[in-house]
Amino acid sequence: MAAKKILLFFPFNLLSHYLRCLVLADTYDKTEYSIYFISSVSYDHFVLQHGYKTFSCQQFDVKQVMECSKKFDFSWLNKPVLEKIMLDQVATIKDLNADLVIGDVAPTLKMAAAITGTQYVSLLNGYMTRYYALNRKISKTHFTYNLLNGLPPAIVIWLTNIGENMSFKRIQQPFNSLRLKYGLFPLPNYLYEIEGDSSLICDMQKLFPQKNLPTSFRFVGPLVYHYPDGNNSWLTDIPLDKKVICISLGSTGDWTKLGFLNDSYYAKYTFVATGDTNKVLSAAHIVSRDFVNLAQLLKRSALMICHGGNGTIYHGIINKVYMLCLSSHFEQEWNIDALERNGYGKSADKFTELDWRIEIEAVVVK
Repeated sequence: MAAKKILLFFPFNLLSHYLRCLVLADTYDKTEYSIYFISSVSYDHFVLQHGYKTFSCQQFDVKQVMECSKKFDFSWLNKPVLEKIMLDQVATIKDLNADLVIGDVAPTLKMAAAITGTQYVSLLNGYMTRYYALNRKISKTHFTYNLLNGLPPAIVIWLTNIGENMSFKRIQQPFNSLRLKYGLFPLPNYLYEIEGDSSLICDMQKLFPQKNLPTSFRFVGPLVYHYPDGNNSWLTDIPLDKKVICISLGSTGDWTKLGFLNDSYYAKYTFVATGDTNKVLSAAHIVSRDFVNLAQLLKRSALMICHGGNGTIYHGIINKVYMLCLSSHFEQEWNIDALERNGYGKSADKFTELDWRIEIEAVVVK
């Protein structure tokens, strides 16, 4: 019997990335592949439940990355950190004799794969390819947003594209420094760096259309994780005689922005909040759970308030639940922009409390 090929997954250390990598891993023939995931204190139990092994390897500091992202600060992609992570990836790939590596927001993995001569598959969101057919809008929280606001749309797009190209080239500089050091070809900008030998776009083409897509890229669609059907713990002690509103802000959301929902005005609804670890929402009409089976909850929900994360929005779309979205960083804004274009939801970033009341009422009673 031929030896199994070794497949290593390198998801970014957030739940949504681990879950969609698990969905992809489950599609591989287990008689042909031995599958390993980079170890995470937070998410190893998911990996082990699926029967996969783990390996230790350097990762980016997820808290630092998320805080930097909110400030458009890419200093976390600096040469010393990149080199440390890349070299550990190289050592891991060699130690496990990997035949294939798959990365999901693993910026240094393309270099590590090239150094070791290993095939590399990259999971990408549709808005993070150089073939994206639409424009990545400037974030509402970026300092240039107000400067550009009010200018003709064509001028805004032109200026945004110039700024974006400069940023992607600047972000690539420490990567190219390492590439030259380790005998690899430099790349024009960061969008090239995150591509794989094969690149899988984990989005609906309707939401994130591409143009002139090469054969090394293909849409695989949203890799939506489904928890076991028997997990109905969210139903316990939850009154279902009122309209149910799901609140899911992922691991990056700011729950304090929803503190007004504790007001008795909202007692005519039942809110189910998942992940509110500090119990910001504590009124009697709000049921807080550390974990819920989101797909099952949305089957009973009239509305979802969410952060616009990739995994969450597809749960909403699949279950035909309208979404009001509070973004935490610019990539979520791009998701929300796609929802608005296609009628699946809208941004609530600028909502006043009166706006919230009007919008919730309009959706729930529709």
